[in-house]
Amino acid sequence: MSNKIKKITNWYDSGYVISNLIILIIIVTIICSQSFVVTRDSSIAFFGSIINYNSIYLLVLVYFVLLKVKIGKRYFNYLNLFLVFLYFLASVTSFLTVIQSFGLKTLLDFVLNLVILIYLFHTMFRDTRIWKEFKLGNSPFNELTNDMYFYVLIVICLFTLAVKLISTVYISGVILSLLDSIYVVLLGRYIYLYRDYLDYNKKDIDNEGNFDEIKDNIHEITTDISEKVEEVTKEVDEKIDSAVEKVEEVTKDVNEKIDNAVEKVTDNNKKETTKKKKTTSKKKEDK
Repeated sequence: MSNKIKKITNWYDSGYVISNLIILIIIVTIICSQSFVVTRDSSIAFFGSIINYNSIYLLVLVYFVLLKVKIGKRYFNYLNLFLVFLYFLASVTSFLTVIQSFGLKTLLDFVLNLVILIYLFHTMFRDTRIWKEFKLGNSPFNELTNDMYFYVLIVICLFTLAVKLISTVYISGVILSLLDSIYVVLLGRYIYLYRDYLDYNKKDIDNEGNFDEIKDNIHEITTDISEKVEEVTKEVDEKIDSAVEKVEEVTKDVNEKIDNAVEKVTDNNKKETTKKKKTTSKKKEDK
């Protein structure tokens, strides 16, 4: 038997469970939204109504269903790009809605879509070529932590839900608002778990641990190397200074000895010259 103990994961910490719940909520939302507006029109008009009023849900449903199959896992980064682009269109659409009919509800919808877009953008593109080429790590939005993004999204979602519940007068509006809020919370949790995976649980072939620990280790190693280089440089400078001082001392001693020798030779020459002069003068006197 293996010695590894299987860790029990809570449902809200399991990306697999969260993605399944999102698929379920989207299906229930689409069914409820259409059941509340059932008419005697043809089936073509019925499906056209589904596409018109639930286009975002349908496209997100395609995203999460593809994640369950092999081709979706293979092209996961492209699917993330598709999801980001989808919420970019949703943000633009909600912004145009604010311009056309300004109100607290439309404004909150725009802010909610914008927060989801930023959260997706700074999570799904981490450690990709786009992240590196555009230097998204230096973005001010990257300064916000994963928890901050998630809780901001939850607060805005709950505030939006409260406004919708106050403004609606039909039970259908209450049910759809609740389902929409549940979907946003689950989507936010899905993004949270993926970013948590990238920041803390991603493994590499040659190392274990999270990115923060690796960065700290690199920083410590770089600091140690810098300190050692400074110490070696300081020691070399001290040795060079001491060597220069010794050379100066030796040079000074040599110069002093040379000067002394020159002085002695000069004195001897003077003495000999004086002696010769005296001898010469004495010879002249004797004559």
